Amino acid sequence: MRSVPRRGAWTGGGGLRQPVRALVLAGLTCLAGAPLWAACTGTDLRETAAPALRAEVAAELAATPYAEGLSWIATRGERRLHIIGTMHLNDPRHDRLVQHMTPAIEAADAVLLEVNPADKSRLNRTLGTTPSMVFITEGPSLIDRMPADDWQQIADQAQAAGIPAFMAAKMRPWFLSMSLSVPRCARSIRDVTEGLDAKLMQVAEAAEVPMLSLEDPLRLFRLLDAAPLEEQVAELRSYIAMMGVGPDDFYTMVESYFDGAVQEYTLLQLEQFLRADSPLPRAEREAQVAELLELLLYQRNRDWIPVIEATEGRRLVVAVGAAHLPGDDGVLALLEAAGYRIEQVPL
Repeated sequence: MRSVPRRGAWTGGGGLRQPVRALVLAGLTCLAGAPLWAACTGTDLRETAAPALRAEVAAELAATPYAEGLSWIATRGERRLHIIGTMHLNDPRHDRLVQHMTPAIEAADAVLLEVNPADKSRLNRTLGTTPSMVFITEGPSLIDRMPADDWQQIADQAQAAGIPAFMAAKMRPWFLSMSLSVPRCARSIRDVTEGLDAKLMQVAEAAEVPMLSLEDPLRLFRLLDAAPLEEQVAELRSYIAMMGVGPDDFYTMVESYFDGAVQEYTLLQLEQFLRADSPLPRAEREAQVAELLELLLYQRNRDWIPVIEATEGRRLVVAVGAAHLPGDDGVLALLEAAGYRIEQVPL
């Protein structure tokens, strides 16, 4: 499976195809009363994939640094980082991970997260006062920007995902494709966004340990919305034929997380996307995947390393989405290149 890109050549701006957005964002934004496993059941696609595809995934995993695991220690001299891969959706199985991480957090000089509570609140305020970041606030809605048949199919998918069609019509296409990647079963879950990162923040707050952001969350929103609206609308139409993350995909993603096998699911999902029937040549789809992975994973990982290095303290906790850890451009390999010794911590 060397055809699945590990690196991309994204240089800023540009058109990020909606099907690829939804494909990758489904995992990155998650990897949601009733527990998640009870609300969203399904078939584990890792078990039903064709033998040849499973063999390709296994071969790629064997060549991928730090392909399995959620908890890691990175040491360099007297400096010690405890790194945990998180999922941003609620699930009762997070409790054992919270218990696992609590001693490290209580002993830490600081906890580094993708977004700390203060910056998360700032983001929410900005979105509340600037709806144009996620909604079409001027000009026609998607109903009038798309052929009637295409819009009806999008509206049907939105309704199936629990999004009223009138609301979907006003969403910016990148935001709509991301929203459609979360199935309806997850939307009914109480405190759906109280994922592991949120629970670890509660531990840090109780222990009065400083929490720092690794990045400005507004930057990611702006990057995702960089393509002109007309281009986003045109790309959204290809979503109809090529995408749609169903309950089985979602169930597999969540189960792979708790198995410590996020990379296995990611590779399986990407290869299935590349093999799917599509009017787009495979080479173009490979380029799209590389572009989006560069934007959402690799460049962000590289940007985080200087922030980690600049944070004072001998003992730090780093909590980031689990998809950021594996691979040549993953956080763990980048820290190893910076002189850290990496060891997996059993759960």
